[in-house]
Amino acid sequence: MTQTEHGRPAGTTASGGREEATAPGVPAPRAAAEARVPQAGPAVRTDRLAALDGLRFLAALAVVFFHFVGQVPGTMQTIWGRPVDEVFPQAHGVFAFGRLGVELFFLISGFVICMSAWGRTPRDFFISRVTRLYPMYWVAIAITACVVYFADNPFGHPHPRVLLANLTMLQTPLGVEHLDSVYWTLWPELCFYLTFAVVVWKGLTYQRVVIYCGVWTVAAVLAPSADIRLLTLLVNPPSAPYFIAGMAFYLMYRYRPTPLLWGIVVMSWLVALHYLLTPDGGRLNWGSWSPGRGWLMLVITFFFLLVAAVALGWTSRIRWRGLTVAGTLTFPLYLLHDAIGVNVLHRFGDRADPWIVVGITVAALVALSYVVQRFVERPVARAARRRLNSASFSLRPPEPRR
Repeated sequence: MTQTEHGRPAGTTASGGREEATAPGVPAPRAAAEARVPQAGPAVRTDRLAALDGLRFLAALAVVFFHFVGQVPGTMQTIWGRPVDEVFPQAHGVFAFGRLGVELFFLISGFVICMSAWGRTPRDFFISRVTRLYPMYWVAIAITACVVYFADNPFGHPHPRVLLANLTMLQTPLGVEHLDSVYWTLWPELCFYLTFAVVVWKGLTYQRVVIYCGVWTVAAVLAPSADIRLLTLLVNPPSAPYFIAGMAFYLMYRYRPTPLLWGIVVMSWLVALHYLLTPDGGRLNWGSWSPGRGWLMLVITFFFLLVAAVALGWTSRIRWRGLTVAGTLTFPLYLLHDAIGVNVLHRFGDRADPWIVVGITVAALVALSYVVQRFVERPVARAARRRLNSASFSLRPPEPRR
């Protein structure tokens, strides 16, 4: 969330759903692209958006340090043997804001998914999403299952049906707990892909993306108040404003800023703050974490400004390849850090200085993420992509056997 895929319009590719930020190139041949995507708009730069990769990696690290240093004291007391705010008395309150790194993920996802889908057919979009999400997710499931079921896991051993349900990535609508708590973010991503696929099917244009943003905003606002549970499950109201703003930012990047696009961003920002600050119906549990409301608003506003800087081209000089490499590690780091890291802290947290244990653990997880992404996820995803590209998705029945 490496290189542009061969034979397709240039876009962004991803390591398992967290897209690596690459600006879209010129579709070729042009006539075919225009037939497939009416009014596709002007071509833009083909340089990688290294700044988005860097932001994504920082967001992942924020979540990692939140889970290790900034979680609710009662939760982490099982790990450290005493409340985490006693282990990290000065840092705990700061790293507690790392939980908001997920909101930055969603902002970036709206930007890069819209960017990578531009000029693609529904088939291309489907293959891209499947081969980005599932290979790394299944690798993470396998590793996490080994840790959860065979290691001295401090949080118990879930029923095997939890593992089976999680393999589908549909555990949220199935009403099954997550094998790892970080998996909750995958359902909002899936819903975004599912609904956005309708726009891809019709052909991405400026007008259609704007209409999609408007419809999703209305649905996200009305579904909870109308108590429409199915629609609420699909539109994910607390997460929706970030995806929507990310898409508007991409339209700014591809075309230019307009009052309409700024209106979408401002409306999304306001709705995001509403769901963030509301005592019930939002994402935060005020009973376990009650930070200053002003700080919450400041952090979320800062996230919007960071992505706005990318959309306006202010970060175009940032082209360090190391940021692109870091971007490829984000999805495996996010999926692997919790189950593995918590067990490491549980086993070694009282044997050395806590900061040394956390530092070594994070460094090892980043290294593991690189190995998994480079030598497992990438080859599996490429093989799956080749297989799906050669497969038929026709709804017509195959020829009967003779």
